[in-house]
Amino acid sequence: MNYKHLHYFWVTARAGGIVKAGEQLHITPQTLSGQIKLLEDSLGRTLFRKKGRGLELTEDGRVALSFAGEIFAL
Repeated sequence: MNYKHLHYFWVTARAGGIVKAGEQLHITPQTLSGQIKLLEDSLGRTLFRKKGRGLELTEDGRVALSFAGEIFAL
């Protein structure tokens, strides 16, 4: 995991979807999805599940978002 992956996760969680987050980050949804997958693989956890056209956080995702918020607050 690196700062970029954590930042992409944080923006995606707050945006509620890959397309909106990609627009905010100025990257393609495909690139963002790949970066989120790398983070999930490195953690060995699933952080999002699909919900309609958007995403929702899994329990692991909610925990990770809490920690990410603390890190970015520093």
